[in-house]
Amino acid sequence: MTTSSSRPAAQVPRQAASHRAVGSAPFGSPHPSAGAEAWYLNGHLRDESGDQYTWMVSVLRHRDVRDVDARPGYGLVSVHSGPAGVSHSAWISPAMHRAVRDALGGDSALDHRVREAMTEALAEGPLPPDRLLAEPVVESAESLDISFGDLAALRREEDGGYRLVLQDGQRFELHLSPVKPAVPQFDAQGRYPGRLPTDADAMTSYFVPRLHVHGTLRREDGTRKRLEGQAWFEQDWGTTYYDIQRAPGTPDHTWEWAGVQLGNGWEISCIHSRHSDPATGAATLEFTRATAVAPDGSVTHHDMTWQPVRHWTSLATLNTYPTAVRVGVPDLDLDIEVTAATGQGEVRTLMAGRAFWESPATVHGVMGTAPATGTAFVQTLPSNTIGDIEHYMRRTHETARTEAAVLYSTDPADDAALGLLTGTSGRTDLDASARARLHQAVAAPVLHLLDNPGRSWRPYVAAAVLCLLGTDPEPYRPLTAITELLHVSALVIDDIQDNSPTRRGRPSVHEVFGTAPAITAGTLGYYTFDALIRRVPQADPDTMLRIYRLYLRDLRAAHAGQALDVAGHHTAFDEAVATGHSRPLLDQIRTAHRLKTGMLVRSTAEIAAILGGADEQQLAAICQYFEAVGIAYQITDDVADLYGLCTAAEYQQGITTRAPAEDLRNGEVTYPVAHATGLLGATDRRRLRDALRQQSDTGALEASDLLINSGALDACVAEARELVDDSWDALAPLLPPSEHKAMVRALGWYAAQRETDHDPGATARP
Repeated sequence: MTTSSSRPAAQVPRQAASHRAVGSAPFGSPHPSAGAEAWYLNGHLRDESGDQYTWMVSVLRHRDVRDVDARPGYGLVSVHSGPAGVSHSAWISPAMHRAVRDALGGDSALDHRVREAMTEALAEGPLPPDRLLAEPVVESAESLDISFGDLAALRREEDGGYRLVLQDGQRFELHLSPVKPAVPQFDAQGRYPGRLPTDADAMTSYFVPRLHVHGTLRREDGTRKRLEGQAWFEQDWGTTYYDIQRAPGTPDHTWEWAGVQLGNGWEISCIHSRHSDPATGAATLEFTRATAVAPDGSVTHHDMTWQPVRHWTSLATLNTYPTAVRVGVPDLDLDIEVTAATGQGEVRTLMAGRAFWESPATVHGVMGTAPATGTAFVQTLPSNTIGDIEHYMRRTHETARTEAAVLYSTDPADDAALGLLTGTSGRTDLDASARARLHQAVAAPVLHLLDNPGRSWRPYVAAAVLCLLGTDPEPYRPLTAITELLHVSALVIDDIQDNSPTRRGRPSVHEVFGTAPAITAGTLGYYTFDALIRRVPQADPDTMLRIYRLYLRDLRAAHAGQALDVAGHHTAFDEAVATGHSRPLLDQIRTAHRLKTGMLVRSTAEIAAILGGADEQQLAAICQYFEAVGIAYQITDDVADLYGLCTAAEYQQGITTRAPAEDLRNGEVTYPVAHATGLLGATDRRRLRDALRQQSDTGALEASDLLINSGALDACVAEARELVDDSWDALAPLLPPSEHKAMVRALGWYAAQRETDHDPGATARP
């Protein structure tokens, strides 16, 4: 399948060597008038020793819709696997890089913070793993003959077959001979509809369902192996992959695809295509269809059922992919399960938006009354548009919850989880009644919040830092649970001390379970660190000791910050009201924010950075940046309190996750209050003080109006933005360019300027 940002990654249009699919040109021939075209091949091979190999190659060509005379852009994506492991590569020409960059910069459906950060990063060149092609791509306008220099070449031979060369460490030289002619995919015209209202981005798709392959593999040590097997070849063409401008709300094309080759001589192309909302991720079915090629080469198109039965979520991109699918084609009496050889088949390239997933697969099932077995390739192109960075980061909660289940099981009879959580593993004196009471006392209160996710951006930090350093985050999934459990436990205690009746749109833990049980359960959550950190790859003993010590240090610091919050800032506030000098008060509150929130975010980043192999200079800058992100988030959280931790639009609809202006109703001196003391006149400062002292709805309303009209909210946002910008300037030069570097930049802007939480023209009502 193709790997573009606007088409299914599992599709690539096609025709066959001896078949004239469109006009008089044989399959594979280029379409000079097409704005976008792709050639996609995959195959299963075996050498003389019996070792198995699989490979996928996707060649992309894209023309500038604004300048038809400009040289096309090219991309090359390949994946191959064998006894030596799996290798991915993505190469991009300068013109294709410009097309990707321009499309991203003009994509109004993308969260503006992500768009700004990615555009800034792409100005320096392709972001790894994409690599810039060193030599121009050479292509024939008349026949299929494309060369990427020493990397790859694809050519139609005079005998009607194809020659494919692919080099990425190992060198494949393959000859592919069509066993069947090319046929149209999806419908009789090979048409895949576009996502635009005008359907101007529709594509045409043909494929050769089976080719015989023979050739050689030259390994890196110089030895050669003879290869033989079968392949699949597709070709797509249409107007454009990359829209220069995309309006907000324009959906993403997403799809799941399987190219199945059965041992009984049938081939089935299965497509499950959807439109996905870029902001919410909500998907609507576009079509589901099977293109079946019989042993005699005849082609039919059928309705199909497509039911994923297993999934895998990438911690690097937070995309979720089906790894096993049940496929049914009633017209053919076909019922099969297609199972990927590996779950972790993600291929990351901005040519596909951000990433797609591809894996060889095995097929088992029935066709009529006979067994049906074979091989396949499966591919998923997810919605790669991050329409809202907050919703995007929230995806980490599912991973964190899964990892936390080793301690916090919803099943009271899960003795292993309860024993690990409570330190009672192996004890024989705990009967069923005691275990049930323990679960209700210490697990259920935390689950009350854990199973009701908040913004959940903190677990994202752990994965992002590992990716910043080029470390595969997959073995470190338990770090997400460490972060989330620490945060949830702190919220349980915080709500008791602040007497908060609600949290995340439901009654607070102590309101449901009682204060004493909530204190016990929340405190116990702090001590889950060692049980989870033991589940990640262990560094040397000195490094692990360092990690344990910094966790305990930051936990103590968080308690110090909470203590300062509980003690309040009223003496400094009274002085600021009297003098109009706000800086001493601001510094005092910022210290509390740094200890209470900044240090915990820093702790997550620091542990991940140490495990990810950061040098000491990188480590210091990473710690400083994420501490700043935590402080900035707490500052803007104080702003968000005026609306009950919701957007201004949500507030107007009556949607809140916490009581509006709760801090002001409790008489707390927040960061906006501190800024207001330096912006208001003497009379209004005293009004603000008196309003807070009322600790009432009326007082909270008056204080809210004073804060909004004083400009204090804008001052808070400006200070938070300056904080993250200054710390980023120190970190950025120490990190190599990457998509994750851009995402971490966008995270800082989100923490510092959650503009959806603050509309200066809106007035909060408690």
